[in-house]
Amino acid sequence: MTKHLLLVEDEPLAQARISTIIRKHRPDWVVADTVQSISELEQALKNQAIFDLILCDIHLADGLSFRAFQNKKIKIPIIFITAYDEYALQSFEHNCIDYVLKPIQEERLVKAFEKVESLSQSPVSEGFSSEFVDKFIQRYTQKTFKRRFLTKTGTKLSFTSVEEIAFFYAEGGVTFLVTSNSSQKFMIDHSLNELETELLDPNKFYRINRSFIINLDNLLEMKPYHNGRLVLSLNAKSEEVIVVARERVNEFKSWIDQ
Repeated sequence: MTKHLLLVEDEPLAQARISTIIRKHRPDWVVADTVQSISELEQALKNQAIFDLILCDIHLADGLSFRAFQNKKIKIPIIFITAYDEYALQSFEHNCIDYVLKPIQEERLVKAFEKVESLSQSPVSEGFSSEFVDKFIQRYTQKTFKRRFLTKTGTKLSFTSVEEIAFFYAEGGVTFLVTSNSSQKFMIDHSLNELETELLDPNKFYRINRSFIINLDNLLEMKPYHNGRLVLSLNAKSEEVIVVARERVNEFKSWIDQ
């Protein structure tokens, strides 16, 4: 029987992997729409009647996909895709929602399809409660953040703790961290997006523009700058003027005043 699927996945390789497995094992199933962000998922859920199944990655680039389900009655079976903690898996089991771990194993995803088919005779009245979603987000976001970064100088490897970092910046597709006081610069193997959304404590680090993330503990002074922006002085030297983008100024001031 044909099913129309909503695929929620922002990683191209994972999208391709899932689509290949569907074509191989359920050739009559159709991926009716693919979304890659919370806002796109919220929009798609306005027309959830056109879908028979949702395949949903938990962690999208702009946050937890669960946020799109808040205060909504979901009447579609959902297979969640996750690379994360045991709590998530236990929660799914207790709420009769299936899950597939990354990296995606073909056999495991097919079993999830079979589970959906076995439940097809009993339509889902509500996939999970709003209370469950709220508790899940609260628990899931209580995570530990990166405490140190591996850095390299010549052939020497060392660690830099986050407390020693004044700011991160990206240049020419490469990300650097700069230490406070000594202003040493080290190249690291993380993008600014990864640092901002996954690795750094948002109460201590803030992305002031497309190229810079600063450590609040190393902020010395801020002054008005051209076109409604702010220029910052940090406890480290920078080759560039460190400026808060105009569209982020109000949010940045609120963040400072936390």
